[in-house]
Amino acid sequence: MDRRKKIDLWARGLFFLNILAGIIVVFMLLAFHFAQPEFETLFDRFYHLKLRTQWDMQYLYYLICLVILGICISLSGLLLGAYRGRREDDPKKALIITGIISLILLGVSIIVR
Repeated sequence: MDRRKKIDLWARGLFFLNILAGIIVVFMLLAFHFAQPEFETLFDRFYHLKLRTQWDMQYLYYLICLVILGICISLSGLLLGAYRGRREDDPKKALIITGIISLILLGVSIIVR
């Protein structure tokens, strides 16, 4: 039984952290896509196109900054959720997904550097 009459400030903050976490994940995946080396295809071989075979360090720097921001948002949201959001319908899944993706991308960026 939910006895809350309206959504309090903490639950609203948790909701906005989930939205921010989703936006950060999209930007992390875009930065990862632009940072990775280009893959050679049949058309690249046929037309003798030059491909970038190294990681782009500028986008990799953006990726590391976004990953650190994603980890901070994920941890703050999980702490807020553990402290305040005790109901099952309180949004927490995006924060967990953001934390997992952030840790995976942090591992990739450390290995590449």
